Amino acid sequence: MTPRPRSLKEVADRSKSIEDFGRNLRDWLHELRRLSSRLQVSATIEEKPVLLRSAFPEGNIADAWLAAYAEYAASKLGIRPPDWAFTPSRVAVYPAFDEGGENPRLRVLALLQSPLAFKRRNIYTTSVDLPLRIHQGRPRKSTEEKRQANAERQRRFRNSRKAELKALRALARRQSHR
Repeated sequence: MTPRPRSLKEVADRSKSIEDFGRNLRDWLHELRRLSSRLQVSATIEEKPVLLRSAFPEGNIADAWLAAYAEYAASKLGIRPPDWAFTPSRVAVYPAFDEGGENPRLRVLALLQSPLAFKRRNIYTTSVDLPLRIHQGRPRKSTEEKRQANAERQRRFRNSRKAELKALRALARRQSHR
C-alpha cells in the first residue's frame, strides 16, 4: 500500500487519469488533517506540480483544481500563495462545475458560493473541503519523532552524568594525593 500524497506535487505526479486525480486529491486532503502548523501545510502547496493537461483529457481541469487549492489554502493560512498557482495554464478552459452541475439551481448556488480562488480558475463548487486544524505553539510530532527526541535527551543526560562522575573521580584523586 502506497502512502497518501503529502503535497499537491505528489497528487499530480501520481495522477494518470481524472479518477486517479480525484482519489489522490482526496487522499491529500486526508493528509492535511494530521498537520497542525502553517509551516507543515505551506510545505504541501509550495512545490510546483507538473501540468496534467497533456496527461489525460480532463487534465486542464485538474491543473485548475490544484492551483485553486494552493491559493485557497494559502489564504486560510494567511501566507502568500505560491507563484505557480497564478500561471495562465492553471485556469480551466471552460467553466467546470462540481457535482450537480447539470441542475440549474445547484449551478447558481455554485456560482454564488465558490471561493474566489476557485472562481478565478473557472471552477465552481458549492463546498470546498479544506480540513485545516492549525494550532498555536509547536506542531504535533509523530511517535517516531518523539522517540528520537527522547533518545537524544537520554544520550545527553548520560553524557553529562559521565562527565560529572569523571570530574568527581579526578577531584577525589587529587584530594587523596595531598
